[in-house]
Amino acid sequence: MSRLVWGVCGGGVLAAGALTAWLQRPVELPPEAPFPAASLPVEASLPEASPVAASAVASRPPRAKVPPAAPVPPPPSPAPPPVTVARRPPPAREEGTRATQLRGRIAQALRGEHPTPVARRDAVLGEFFASGESQEPWTQEARAALDRWRETIATSVRLEPMGCYSAGCLAQVRFPDAASYEEAHRRVAGLQLGEVGPHMQLPPEHLPSGEVAVSWAVLRPEPL
Repeated sequence: MSRLVWGVCGGGVLAAGALTAWLQRPVELPPEAPFPAASLPVEASLPEASPVAASAVASRPPRAKVPPAAPVPPPPSPAPPPVTVARRPPPAREEGTRATQLRGRIAQALRGEHPTPVARRDAVLGEFFASGESQEPWTQEARAALDRWRETIATSVRLEPMGCYSAGCLAQVRFPDAASYEEAHRRVAGLQLGEVGPHMQLPPEHLPSGEVAVSWAVLRPEPL
């Protein structure tokens, strides 16, 4: 019995000693995993500029400032189509046109074919009468020119009342005979009547009495 107790006690003592020795052993902890480093943003460091590059940058001339571009104007609007306005010709041109037309009619009547000189004269007188009576300012000078024409004739002639028309002024003259008429007729070409229109002598009419009736004319002047 005592052996059994001892045996048990001895076994227990051995077991207790073994347990005490095991507990007194230093505890070895497993190696801890390294603490994960937080992913922090890392600023990339720029390489330091070399002295050569720095001197090149310092020696580079400053870039000229480019002026701002001028604003582009809008395209011009299309011009309106030209308007043609019929303008009234100036008075001087109207006057010249009328004088030219009237002279043309008189010249046509004078050069036309007529059976007798009297018929030719009547055709020309008809153009004067058809142009209408006129009291325009130029008619005063034309009347004075006919009076000067009369004064150049030495022979006594009879001057009948004058008449003025748009084509010119007329004077009817009666010579006492054919000889006096021929003498006056030769002077017509070199006659100077002043600042008036052209003058002309129409074909004569030989009357039964021996007188010669002839018409003088001072045409409408052209404007200056």
